[in-house]
Parts: sequence; C-alpha cells; structure tokens
Amino acid sequence: MPETEETTKPQRKIEYRVPTEGVPKVYSNNVQLASTSFDVKVVFGEVAEVLDDKIMVDQRVQVTMTWLEAKILADFMQTNIKAYEDLNGPLKLPKNLDKIMVPETFPIPKSSPIQ
Repeated sequence: MPETEETTKPQRKIEYRVPTEGVPKVYSNNVQLASTSFDVKVVFGEVAEVLDDKIMVDQRVQVTMTWLEAKILADFMQTNIKAYEDLNGPLKLPKNLDKIMVPETFPIPKSSPIQ
C-alpha cells in the first residue's frame, strides 16, 4: 500500500547528546581507508613531516561505519561541495597530484582526477 498522508509516520525529533568533556575536534589533511564486506573504516590523520624517503602521518581518529552510512555521507558531501562551489567557484585540485602517494590496496580509477 503506498504511503499517504494518513499512513505516513510522523518524523521523530533527533536529540544529540554531547559528552560532558565536549565533542573532540580533529584537523585532518590525510585519510586512510580500510573495509570489510560489512563496514568501512576511515582513519583521519595529519601530515607531520615530509622527509626525503617517507611522509610521517600522525593518525588522529578512526571512524567505522556501515557501507550504507558511508554512501549517505558521500552523497551528503557531494551535495555540500557542489553548494560551496556554486557560491564560491570551483575548487581547484593541486597541480602536483602525481606526487600524491596512494596505497597499492586502493588503485585509482581511470576516471579519477588524480590520474
């Protein structure tokens, strides 16, 4: 039976509870991903040192979510980035993208701007 005004459930209010010490705030300019069939883990870090032979990243926080939640987040991010660019102009990717280190476990798709 299709939903109508009579069968639609009322939207529940969402109440966010903040820990007494506050919500942690973390800066990130590095992201690492890992996944299973059930969920995806995102580790946010900050580049601390760039040496001749390696880059040192301080890992700051790990967030694990279901694939469904990750898809919702991706859609939310795309929508908000588009809105930002509509107001402020297109974001420009750095010219040195060929220097970005990508782990071999995450091959870059041919359609990616990081090619």
